[in-house]
Amino acid sequence: MFEQLVGKLPVGIGVVDENFNVIYLNDFFLDRLPYELRQNYKETPVTELFQGEGKFLKRRLKSVFVLQHPSFSYWEQRPHIFPFKSSRPITGEETQMYQNMEILPVKDKATGKKLACIFLQDVTAQASYFRAQQKLSEALKKEHEAQRKLIRKLDTAQSQLIQAEKMASTGQLAAGIAHEINNPIGFVNANLNTLAQYASHLISICDGVYSYLENFNDELREQIEALYQSNHYDLLKDDITELIEESTDGLTRVKDIVENLKNFSLENSEGVQTVDICTVCNQLITLISAQYSVPQYKFDCELEKVEVMGNPGPLKQALMNIMINAAQAIHTKGVVKLSVRDSGDKVTIKILDSGCGIPAQNLKRVFEPFFTTKPEGQGQGLGLSVAYTAIEQHQGKISISSKEAKGTVVEISIPKQPSNASSATSEDLSIPSEALPTDTQHA
Repeated sequence: MFEQLVGKLPVGIGVVDENFNVIYLNDFFLDRLPYELRQNYKETPVTELFQGEGKFLKRRLKSVFVLQHPSFSYWEQRPHIFPFKSSRPITGEETQMYQNMEILPVKDKATGKKLACIFLQDVTAQASYFRAQQKLSEALKKEHEAQRKLIRKLDTAQSQLIQAEKMASTGQLAAGIAHEINNPIGFVNANLNTLAQYASHLISICDGVYSYLENFNDELREQIEALYQSNHYDLLKDDITELIEESTDGLTRVKDIVENLKNFSLENSEGVQTVDICTVCNQLITLISAQYSVPQYKFDCELEKVEVMGNPGPLKQALMNIMINAAQAIHTKGVVKLSVRDSGDKVTIKILDSGCGIPAQNLKRVFEPFFTTKPEGQGQGLGLSVAYTAIEQHQGKISISSKEAKGTVVEISIPKQPSNASSATSEDLSIPSEALPTDTQHA
């Protein structure tokens, strides 16, 4: 009865001796053997009966005989130890059987021989369910990752749109302020011209009075000479003209800065148009040097005009972001050099600074949105990201090389005539709503 019970169990049970010969197999094993082996399986090496994983099975049996410890093998490690098929009860589909195997050391009480008992369990249903769950989990993980990237892109897009709106508002405000400043500049300049004429007349009068001193009596002459000396007339005469000239020069510089600010901040509503890179760079240096006075600024261009087809707003914004980074990288003294070269069908722009440089570990992240080494509240980490996007939208390329404590070089190349320039719109060549690989903001 016991043998019949063991024979009908829904698990595989087999007994093997130390020579790896099969002593006993229950129906689970026998039903899956070829018909010609079922009657004469006893005393047959297990590696001959089951050739698929014979070497692995023999190695496990040997370890059980030597160590006299159980050995376990689960389907995740070795799915198909025995070459059996398994039928799914619902679909009837036949597939390879997934198996859990356990080998236990036993001993024949009558003879004292060491034996090994193999227990084999069909876990195809559990394995299939587990693998289906794994696939579902992987699919969910990929979906979550895609959603996370999409959310990040949306966040970046929102930030860039806000940044673009800020810059547009700032540009309009700057243009308005520039217009308002021009009025007081006008009357101050006119007053200075009038003051220069008045000063010239007063000096002429004083010189004329001094030339007639010999005609006055001694007491009056002494009083006039004392008056001239007490008011330092000689110094006043030499200095007043230079002071007025310096004030006029300063006012002219302020007027130029305001004019450049107005021209730089005004964006043409026509969108894609001819942009003179040399003019833009000259305006930019004037504005940046007025805000950041520490570095020396050099502009290197052999040509008076270098033109490209594009949207001036994003191009100006890209160059301004890079120039501001370069200026902020220099804390005490140094140089920011901007050069423009006509390279045939494209324009090459280099912005070099002798500042603090970018650490090697940060260099590969400079175009990532929101990456910044500035203290919190001093930068959003969008400057170089916006620049990268604008240059790419103009079918250009931007690269950065830097050495810590040595300086940084940013090189930009922009085609003079983008391949889609004829059909491009202002939306095509504006800062898009998708994020691209921020500025380092120079640590």
